[in-house]
Amino acid sequence: MSASIPPLIRPDVGRRRGIGVWAFLLALATAGALAHVAVRMKGIEVAYAIGRERRKNTELEEQRRRLNIEIGMLKDPVRVVRIARDDLKMRAAQASDVVSTGKGAR
Repeated sequence: MSASIPPLIRPDVGRRRGIGVWAFLLALATAGALAHVAVRMKGIEVAYAIGRERRKNTELEEQRRRLNIEIGMLKDPVRVVRIARDDLKMRAAQASDVVSTGKGAR
């Protein structure tokens, strides 16, 4: 009979390698999920910022519209004449009000 040789004692490298691969895949999946969440949060943050800026834009457009109306009212010729006549005591120039200095007059 042949002498039996005891089998070599070897650590189960295959099983350890399998656990390491699974741990790496789990870490990779976790990192991907965290990146996805970060991107979604940034998207929500940007959406809120856009909403704030749109609201400001609407308010500024309304203010510009009101100011244009006010400018139109202030430039009204009837109003200007009334202020000149009543408040500033101005009147239209008469021929007797025009004085010639002699320079340039022919």
